[in-house]
Amino acid sequence: MFNMSTFSLKELRQRLGAIVREVAATGEEVVVTDSGTEVAVIVGMADYERLHEHADVADALRLRGMREQPFEAMSMSEMLDALGVDATAVVRAS
Repeated sequence: MFNMSTFSLKELRQRLGAIVREVAATGEEVVVTDSGTEVAVIVGMADYERLHEHADVADALRLRGMREQPFEAMSMSEMLDALGVDATAVVRAS
């Protein structure tokens, strides 16, 4: 397991080039904080691409599962009810 570095936005501004080069060279992630709150992560391109590949596979599997479910038609009022939308508010907004 590797150590994950943490930098504040102020530190990141001062050392961005060096930090990004270190992430690229080591693959170590860097957490960015703003006023002590973790707000972002810097990752290398290989990890970024892997994350997107996993997300694409997860999306494809989810879509496959949705396609296996039978399709059910519903009226507009049933759809609005299922979404928790007040039909009278929709009509007034038109």
